[in-house]
Amino acid sequence: MILSTLRNQKGIALITVYATSAFITILSAAAVGRAFWERRHVDNEISRLQSLAAAEAGLQRAMFQVSQNAYTGFINTAAINWPSFQDVSGVTVGSFTANIQYPNQADWVIVQATGTVNGFTRNLEGRIFLDSNLSKYLVYANATTFASGDNAQYGSSNGVDPQGVSGNPDDRTMMYFTGNWDANGTNVDLYGDVLAEGGIAGNASSQVHGDTYGQNFAQNGAGQVTNSGVTGGMVVGDGFADDTDRNGDGVINNNDYGDYHDLTDSGGNDAKAKDTLTAMNLAFYQSHNNVGAFSTAGNRYLEFQPVSGQSYSRVVEYTSSTYGTVKATYNLPDSAIVYVNGDAYVRGEIQGRVSIAASDDIMITGNFRYKSGQNYADATHSAALLAKDKLFFYPNTVSVSGILYGENTSNSSVAFDADYNMTGTYDPSSKVQLRLYGNRIINGSTNLSSYDDRVYAYDQNLKYYRPPGIPVVPDLRTVRET
Repeated sequence: MILSTLRNQKGIALITVYATSAFITILSAAAVGRAFWERRHVDNEISRLQSLAAAEAGLQRAMFQVSQNAYTGFINTAAINWPSFQDVSGVTVGSFTANIQYPNQADWVIVQATGTVNGFTRNLEGRIFLDSNLSKYLVYANATTFASGDNAQYGSSNGVDPQGVSGNPDDRTMMYFTGNWDANGTNVDLYGDVLAEGGIAGNASSQVHGDTYGQNFAQNGAGQVTNSGVTGGMVVGDGFADDTDRNGDGVINNNDYGDYHDLTDSGGNDAKAKDTLTAMNLAFYQSHNNVGAFSTAGNRYLEFQPVSGQSYSRVVEYTSSTYGTVKATYNLPDSAIVYVNGDAYVRGEIQGRVSIAASDDIMITGNFRYKSGQNYADATHSAALLAKDKLFFYPNTVSVSGILYGENTSNSSVAFDADYNMTGTYDPSSKVQLRLYGNRIINGSTNLSSYDDRVYAYDQNLKYYRPPGIPVVPDLRTVRET
């Protein structure tokens, strides 16, 4: 009996040992399986993150490609195919591709990038905006002091918002000065913002219907403004109740200088960044010239005419500045660059998108506008006059549309000159009225105050419908996963 009981207990013990061993084995197998699953899950997540990083690399590679010799209408849209890339140990881990679309040939490009790692694929879409200070500012002046004479109006009231300027800073007229802006002339009005690396000065009859951004702006540690950057009694304000309590006293008042801001190297809160110009690349314009005959050295006397029933312009070349005898006629493509190796004398109406670049001066001999006297650019009409040296305004009364650029390589004080008449004779007293619809980029100063009546109207459309050959800087602003 006792022996039988012992044998039964030994059997139960053995069964218990087996059961326990089996249970432990099952637990171990489950733990190993769980660890394997978790390891695989971690590896997959790593591969997913790596594939996203690969797609981001495709966006960055596209940014680099777009930035090389970036000009409106001449963006390199070749597809990018990076068949393999390695990790730090040199092992191939994945690939990426990027396709570039340039739908409107002016303002932005779309990049669709795909990254693949260990069979995992991620797709990103980025929008790269093409920024240009040739189309961003009503005036960009690189001068020690830019002076505005009497009765100068920059921009115009939109007739809706307080002070006539938008609350959206991207929709505002802007002027930029690498030195000082002297607005001490009577009745000087700016409907927009002014940025000055030097000082801003104006009397009580001059007004900035907007904000100021000055390098001289300064405040102390307590938030008190010690230098607004503006002197002389100029009136500044945009009319919006969006000011910052700078000194932290719980009250927003005149002590906070709400419409006065800082101009810095990098921008930031309540500030804007400094800007620089890209020098005119004559070799680029010569190599993309749509009228090869003008590449031969010599002055050209040109009249631009819309072609009936077509979407392009023709350029008629005359033998002299009197526009009496036609020398030749050339039809231009819808998007054209006309390069003149010498002085270009221009007038007429533009149909399509046209940039006229001259290795020396550009003489404006008559109204230079869009088809049917249209003042502002649109999707099918835009223009630029790009002079390596100066621009001269000859007529007593004249209207000009587009981007006007004077690099002033002769380094004289004046880059835009209105002191000469149609015969090229010095005669500043005869000038009556000037209307500019677009942007002025000036390396130096101007004496357009020879015109008694002057209005400089900003053309915001030139940011979106630029003519060909305008230097641009890519800016990746929006990215989304698709």
